[in-house]
Amino acid sequence: MIPASQTKESDIFRIIGLSEEHLSKVDDPDSVWLVYPFEHGLARPIAAFTEFVCAFDLASRLNAFVETGVAIQPVSSSSTNIEVDKYRQLTEVGMTPFLIRMTSQVTELEVIDDVSCNLDEISLENDIAELVTNLEFRRRFGWEFDLVGTFWAPSRRLAIKKARAFSSIICELKDQIPSQSIIASQSLRSN
Repeated sequence: MIPASQTKESDIFRIIGLSEEHLSKVDDPDSVWLVYPFEHGLARPIAAFTEFVCAFDLASRLNAFVETGVAIQPVSSSSTNIEVDKYRQLTEVGMTPFLIRMTSQVTELEVIDDVSCNLDEISLENDIAELVTNLEFRRRFGWEFDLVGTFWAPSRRLAIKKARAFSSIICELKDQIPSQSIIASQSLRSN
């Protein structure tokens, strides 16, 4: 294996799926750069950037641990249906989206060598609200959970730390009693 410091620029471009034709579009204002897992191709882009450098940086970071690899490719800005530059600021400051499995056993965390279908960070408001307020779920299954979510961090270690804190918050919520309005709406739905 060739050390990264001795890898030629052309080899790096080839590794992330770039050809000479693609590189000619680096300064093309009508192109956006899609980042996508190799296994899904352009059918499932996970990010889009107006600048080549942002796409390249994110793909390079993800290729350090995503088993199947991540590629970038320019496409016409009019043909993309993904939000462009959504993750630009996170990428520019050196953050990486780590996919982590969390369980109700807070000490059991697993970093998954893959990427989610989008790079949005998991949140209590969007991803966990239904779990926390669903009384029927809590009655039937107790408070055990197994969740997979994305955490943006500058390193794997800090992503794990964020995931552990997130799991702890969810575990703390198990003792909270949902408000009466939530209980009433749950019983109306079940009737």
